[in-house]
Amino acid sequence: MSYYDEGYYYEPSEFDQQVDEFKESLMKSVKDEHKAEIERLRTENAELQEVKRNFESIKRDYNQKVSELGIQKNNMKNEVRRERLLELMGDFKAELFSPRSNRKSGPKCNKCDDTRNIPFLSPSGREMKEECVCKNNIIFFEPQTSICSSFAVRNGEFIAWYKSYSVDRADGMELESLGVSGVAKFIWSGERFEKIQEQYYNVFFEKIEECQAYCDWLTEQQANKVKS
Repeated sequence: MSYYDEGYYYEPSEFDQQVDEFKESLMKSVKDEHKAEIERLRTENAELQEVKRNFESIKRDYNQKVSELGIQKNNMKNEVRRERLLELMGDFKAELFSPRSNRKSGPKCNKCDDTRNIPFLSPSGREMKEECVCKNNIIFFEPQTSICSSFAVRNGEFIAWYKSYSVDRADGMELESLGVSGVAKFIWSGERFEKIQEQYYNVFFEKIEECQAYCDWLTEQQANKVKS
């Protein structure tokens, strides 16, 4: 074959050039589409990240609102219970006063010693002592404090139990075996003392001054009884 063969120095035809240009244009178009798609995905991803952040914020706000509503609901329930309890309790007092009898010694007589005891000899000659009648011979009354130890609502009625209170004990309350809780069935509301005298141990007063007045009256009645 000759070096000057026509096919050895082949020059592309106009059609081949058009094909090459089309390939380049197609490749450029595909690259642009890829770039556009990547940019679209990048933009969409950024938007989704923003939505995700907003969603987390919305979810936190929602949970906070649910928690606040739960607290408000419980507060409303407690307020309704409190108002109902106050309605049932009416004029309930945690502390009441009742009269308690006690004894003290009157003037010393000349029959007893300094301890108000009278010495004597038993039939066997043994030295013995007995308390003189002037020792602890005066009955008087004084207010006793009672504290609400428990309460309950039964058949729509508020019931409270009270137990005597003593400052001589560290905890204030008497022992169960000594102090028994009881319902304050009768609370004084201005009745004449003569009408409640027979049940004085079941009468309770809301104010210690009122109870003290009743105790003084009972003490006076007891003294008059002794004189007669």
